[in-house]
Amino acid sequence: MTYGLRSIAFVSELIHPPVQHDPRLLQQLHGELFGSSECSYRDFKLLPGGAQFSNSSGGLPGTPVSMVSMLADRIQVREEQTGASAEDFSARICLLAEKALATLPMQLFMVQQFAVRSVVNPQSSDDARAFMLQTVYGFDDNLLSAFPSVPSLAGMRFTFPPSGEDQAVFNVRVESFSQDNRSMFLENVGTFGRPVMPGDLDKLSQRFSSTYDFLQDQVVKFVDQFDAETL
Repeated sequence: MTYGLRSIAFVSELIHPPVQHDPRLLQQLHGELFGSSECSYRDFKLLPGGAQFSNSSGGLPGTPVSMVSMLADRIQVREEQTGASAEDFSARICLLAEKALATLPMQLFMVQQFAVRSVVNPQSSDDARAFMLQTVYGFDDNLLSAFPSVPSLAGMRFTFPPSGEDQAVFNVRVESFSQDNRSMFLENVGTFGRPVMPGDLDKLSQRFSSTYDFLQDQVVKFVDQFDAETL
């Protein structure tokens, strides 16, 4: 691989048995996180059945998102376009999980899901749609003439069966990037159905890393095989 992977979003969902949140405990958790270097959020907002912690950036489309939603049955963590590294995000979710289990009425995380979204630029083409349609799929103009126009986005999806000790299920998307026709959009969503208990929170970091590594290694390697200039 001769081109770099640029991560644009990390998302985590830690799913737990439904609980009834006490707003005071949610505010206490926010206060504890505010003073940390790994997982600090400036803003606190109550939601129906939970709360939202965020580092506000105005909320406009395309602006960075740094947010955690404490819901009745899950904790959702989002870092989008913030420049956070995989290591930063891993530290964030681990500290958040530790503090949440110690403060809120939840005992474990039954299911964990991690999404990694990244972009790469093919070196053999400056149009990712053409790269997908012509180089990856091998479609010619005659085949594409069945459509009234050239697709504005082209891609593929893969689902991989449970594997490894954690029985991870990976769902992968490889497609042209709608926000920049020069780039390829790569996504891997890893789902882990084995519970994580308070004493095993390092498994969250390991499972997020497995999701990231699958995209960085296997998915990028797959795309790289079609990129003539990298051969």
